[in-house]
Order: sequence, then structure tokens, then C-alpha cells
Amino acid sequence: MSFDTLALTALARELQSTILHGRVQRVTQLNSLNFGFEIYVHPVRYYLTISIEPQSPHIYLTEKKLRRGQGNETPLMLVLRKYMRGARLKEIRQPPYERLLYLHFESYAGSTILAIELLGPRSNLMLLDADQTILGTARLSKLNRKTDHELATSRTRVHIPGHVYRPPSPQNKIAPHNLTISLLEKELAEASPTFPLARLLPQILLGLSPQLAREICYQATGNPKITVTQLTDLPPLVEHCRRYFDNQTPFEVQPTLAFDETETPIAFAPYTLEHIGNTKQFETFSEVIELYLAESAVAYTAAKEPLLETIANTRRKLLRRQERLNQDALARSNPTSLKEKGEAILAYAYQIQPSQAKLVAEWHAGQPPLEITLDPKLSPSDNAQRYFKQYRKALRAVDEIPLQLRKLSLEMDYLDQLEQDLSMADNRTEIDVVEAILMEVTYYQPNQPRKSKKRPQKSVSRYLRLTAPDGATVWVGKNAQQNAHLTFNRATADDLWLHARKIPGAHAIMPTAQGIPSESDVFWAASIAAYYSKARYDTSVEVDVTLKKHVRAIKGAAPGLVTYRQESTLRVVPQAPE
Repeated sequence: MSFDTLALTALARELQSTILHGRVQRVTQLNSLNFGFEIYVHPVRYYLTISIEPQSPHIYLTEKKLRRGQGNETPLMLVLRKYMRGARLKEIRQPPYERLLYLHFESYAGSTILAIELLGPRSNLMLLDADQTILGTARLSKLNRKTDHELATSRTRVHIPGHVYRPPSPQNKIAPHNLTISLLEKELAEASPTFPLARLLPQILLGLSPQLAREICYQATGNPKITVTQLTDLPPLVEHCRRYFDNQTPFEVQPTLAFDETETPIAFAPYTLEHIGNTKQFETFSEVIELYLAESAVAYTAAKEPLLETIANTRRKLLRRQERLNQDALARSNPTSLKEKGEAILAYAYQIQPSQAKLVAEWHAGQPPLEITLDPKLSPSDNAQRYFKQYRKALRAVDEIPLQLRKLSLEMDYLDQLEQDLSMADNRTEIDVVEAILMEVTYYQPNQPRKSKKRPQKSVSRYLRLTAPDGATVWVGKNAQQNAHLTFNRATADDLWLHARKIPGAHAIMPTAQGIPSESDVFWAASIAAYYSKARYDTSVEVDVTLKKHVRAIKGAAPGLVTYRQESTLRVVPQAPE
């Protein structure tokens, strides 16, 4: 989801033209990370939705009345109810080039500021007083036992009630309106010739998202995937970069929704998305955001539901099989007793009467007699052979059952990974990859036959190719097939390999052919590996780092499942690549 700087700028303009000077009638907590505000501007009631969910932070106006969600009210909700009810919205402010929005309110309780930070996994919502002291926050910082003095002098931002609010530090990048041909030439000269221009621009310019960079490249050159070495005409690119951020002539808001070939929304923006092609424009930007969230959620949820159900059903079957194997292991934990019962039947055969169902035999001196169940239909010899057969089977089970249990454990690990792959899938292609894997291992068969007889392809070509802040290359697999491809086909023996510790997630590779990555780049890559794991929403994640030569595929396991050694463990905060 791309809620970039210009998206927030367009939304701020919309709020200024609709709810500025309005009065807050009601505050609603939809869940712990989603809040709604009913704002009355005579004669209309508006409903402002604010979400700081890490995967899709957003804010927009809707005509639908907001309903209270399930669960207990958070501390922030109690603070909002105290200070916001009846408050009037006096000012809406967005710092230049930032995904930050400050709503200034006045009420009988005093002046307050609602600080909205739409920063991906670092998104937050806070209420501040007139002195910028935090009254309440949706997401608390972890103190790690620091003193007040250490917190005050630390460069780390603290989101805790009672502490002074500090906005995010400004980025060391070029402001787009200051971009010149000479500055661009310098940045191009320092970049790799094959580096995509749409990835370079967000790294050097303030406020540019990858999506806006692709659109600028398309408008300036006709090719959204143009590389550094392919760019020959610089003035059009500089002109288009500056046009969106011209303070004298603000960009024209054109609320746009883009669709894929199945008419599923794949992107939205307050500007045209000509590089995508299949787009539709709307009257308000809030309408675009609401439609994108609703339709994309429905489409992807509908595609994922049968696959998630298949994974859940398969997991239940494997757990039942595991339970039976554990019961068999317990029942066959003493094979020697079975052998003794067979020998006792032969020794006491002369005493066994026809149709006898039980034999009590004195077998070991000083120990209780053996109580042996007999099959009345069998002869003593056949009964003995039956116990000898169970004895041989139990001996085999001593070796076989642990192997079968190990196999089941690997299958469940693979299901966990596929479930994680599905949760990270943010387009139809990545969902189809998981479907193809489930069909290949016969876990899943679609109810409706496909129009094409071809099964979806398990492409490995779309793994993430990232550049760390200090320039190191980072490859990140987003599903099991990509993980296996990166680790065992792309990586060399001395490349760094990273993975969230003991949880399903991405394999991240840092090639070392051009030199050992800096410590800060390794930590950055670890944060990315944590983000693309099952723990992506945790505040702290352990990530293991080792050389690729210490990573081995597990024999008999599905692709992507590995074992490794000689690792070091880093503790990082998950963060998205952007």
C-alpha cells in the first residue's frame, strides 16, 4: 500500500476543505490500531478514519458511520474521549516532504494536537498537549531500563505518556524543488549503471515513493524501468521531479485508482498512474482510498481463503497422525514383553484348553505372573506366532516411528512457511505461487476447474532486490520457492545469510563478492528479514546471521527448509524496505 507524502498532502487539502473548524461529536475505537472521529460541520457529519496498522497505515473521510470494534478500550482511547469530545479542529499541518499530519484542536480541556505518523511499521497515533507532551499513544516505546536522563539525551524517539514528543529526524536527502541537472549528474555518476532509476530517485530525493518515482520515470522517458545508464536526457526528469513539489504551483490532485488484468485494485495515488495503464479517476481522494481498501481486501481475501482453509485442514490431519504415532510408540515401548508372552504360550501350550481366552503363566521368579490374552479361535502355536509378529513389528517401530514423526514435523514446518508466504502475498501472482505449491504436493485441488489446463507457475524471478543505506546488496525471498532459489542457486559460499530465529520467514542474502557489508547494513538487512517473517509486527525480533556455506537443506524436507550452524544472533526492530 502506497500512502506516500503526496497522498497525505492531497488528503490534508481535502480535510481542510471539509472538516476544518468542525466539532468532534464522537470518538470510536475500531480496534487497538484503528480509530474513528465523527466530526460535525453544519449541516453535515463526517467520519474520519485513522489506521496505524503497520502493513497499511492510512487516513480518509467516509460517509459510513463508524462502529465500535470488539475488545477493551485502550489507554489512548480513554485519553481521546477526555480531550477530544466537543473539541474544534483549528488547524491541519503537514511538515514538508513528511508522512506526518498534525491536527490542532481546542476544547474545554485545553489545546491538543493529534499527531498522525504514517510511517509503515513505525506508524503511530499520539495525542499531545500544547507543550508537546505526550498525553496518550497507540504504540508505546520499550524503555529497556533507561533512566530519565538517558532518555532525554538519547537520539531514540520515546513514545510514552509524560515525555516530550519528538518528530522523526529529517532525512539527509535532496529536496525535489532544489534538484538541478548538475546534482542529478553527480548522483548518477556514483550509482551502478544497471541500477533502476525508479529505485535511485527515492534514495536521493525527499518525499518520493517508489510508485511516484516509477510514474516520473515514465512521464520523463516513457519507460518506468529505465536504468541509470539508459538515461540520456536529464532536463525532462528534473522538470517532472520538481513539478510535483513546486511550492509556487501546487500539483493538481487527480485521485486515481489502478487495476490489474482481473480488475482488482493494485495501487492508488492523488496523481495519474500512466505507467500502470488500467486506471480510473474519482472525485475525491478519500473515495479512492476507501474503494482500494475495500475491493483489494475482498479480492485477495477471497483468493486466500480456500488456501488458508486447506492449510488448516492439512495441519489438523497431520496432528491426528502425529497423535496416533505417539500412541503407537507408547504401546510398543516394551517389545521384550511381547516376545516373552509368545515364549510363555509355547511353554504352557500343554495346559491351554481349546477356546481358552486367557493364560496366567509364572515366568520370572519373584515377579507377578504374566497375564496373556489369547485368541480363542487360534491354536497355542498360532497365538504365540501372533505375539512374535507383534514383537518384530514393535522392533521396527522403534526405528520407524521417530522417522515418521520427524517427517510430520517437517511437513508442519512447511505448512507454517506456506501460511507465512500467503500472509506476505500482496498481489495475485504471489498468491498463485502458494496455490501452485499446494497443488503440487496434493494438499489442494480447486473446486472449479481452471479455464487453462496449465497450473500456476512457481516463479522465482520476483524476489526482492534491495540496496542497503551504505550500498550493500540484499536479496530477500518472499516465499519458500524464492528462499530455496536464493540460498542454493544464487548465493555463494561466503555470502551472508539471514533468517528470523526459529520462526517462518524470508531468507535474506548479502553478497560479499564486492566486499564485506558494513555493520549498519547487516543490521538493516536483519530488520528486513524480520519484517518478512511471522514476527513482522513484533517490536523486537531475533535474527540469525551466518555464512551461506554453513546452511544446509534438510534431507527429505520441502524446498526452503534448512538447518544451519555457526550463527550470530542480532536483535532488531522489523522494518519495511521503504
